[in-house]
Amino acid sequence: MQHATVDPGSIGEDPSILELERVGADMLGKEAAIFLPTCSVANLLALMTLGERGTQAILDSNAHIVLHEAFGIAYVCGLMARLVDSGSGPLDSDAVERAIAHAKALNLPRTTIVCLENSHMASGGTVIDPLWTRLVSETAHRHGARVHLDGARIFNSAAALGVEARDLAAPADAVAVSLNKGLGAPYGALLLGSSEVIQVARVNASRLGVSSIHQAGMLAAAGLVALRTMTHRLADDNRRAAMLASALNTQASQLVDVQPAETNIVIVRVKSRTMTAETLTQELARLGVLAKPRPNGNVRFVIHSLISDADVGRTVEALASVLARDGRLQGAIKRTRTKGRAVPRGKGVPTVRNDSSGKVSRDPE
Repeated sequence: MQHATVDPGSIGEDPSILELERVGADMLGKEAAIFLPTCSVANLLALMTLGERGTQAILDSNAHIVLHEAFGIAYVCGLMARLVDSGSGPLDSDAVERAIAHAKALNLPRTTIVCLENSHMASGGTVIDPLWTRLVSETAHRHGARVHLDGARIFNSAAALGVEARDLAAPADAVAVSLNKGLGAPYGALLLGSSEVIQVARVNASRLGVSSIHQAGMLAAAGLVALRTMTHRLADDNRRAAMLASALNTQASQLVDVQPAETNIVIVRVKSRTMTAETLTQELARLGVLAKPRPNGNVRFVIHSLISDADVGRTVEALASVLARDGRLQGAIKRTRTKGRAVPRGKGVPTVRNDSSGKVSRDPE
């Protein structure tokens, strides 16, 4: 970044940005790319570019675009989101076919864009294989709709499947890729597609105010390092996530349910009656482990380049410590219950101190 070539001139002249866009397009098998601040902006630009205002966009109800991007799909793009309940994973071709047919039967707006996500974050980093993407894309294209792939973590999916990222992106008309996430760059994303698609996307980028990132050669240089050196190590992140999930299933299955880890995300559902996802993450933070509570009561752990095998071990130890204390608390509460009647507060029901000692004290009331 320090030695990056930075061109202070007009838009489209910075050599580092031009090289990043060229390298990214080659890796994803697309004709062109545009460098953008975030993957959410890239998704928004794809919706603006591929979709048509006043028409329908089909997405699964747990898509990142739906849950975490402030519904810009409607507010900015003027698209009617048709949300399909796909269970715990991404859309399939049959669901897309039914959604399109239902809209036609009710004389609803026609479908102009179908969105997929790979890996699928809300379901715990679930991978979509190339055949799945191709079948959905063929269905969409047959009905005159185009396909956008939210590939924020597409390189993690490619590592999990042992394929090239371009194989996963090939059927889509546009694909968004984050340079942060597992790739570790401090900034940026790419939107990739045909030359025609990216040309229109650049116009839409001007409308959003993100077409020119001045003096951005140093940021593009970090993106180049991410693409050239970080994609090959993502299998280690996936492996460590699997280690974490396996260890938790072995040591804490009575208090948490752990989803199998396909990529670098581990989703844990807290089964405790006395601990929520929020309190679990707070307790873990006191022990130096950062995780994120989810709105549905789950906790998300994400493995990245700064997490080692030893860190996974320490995470398991921290979780075991917190959950063991919770287990003792539940056991103590259970022992105080007699003939279905709980002992009133003030009669010595144990509670865990709000500190890092892990000791159990009597309720002061």
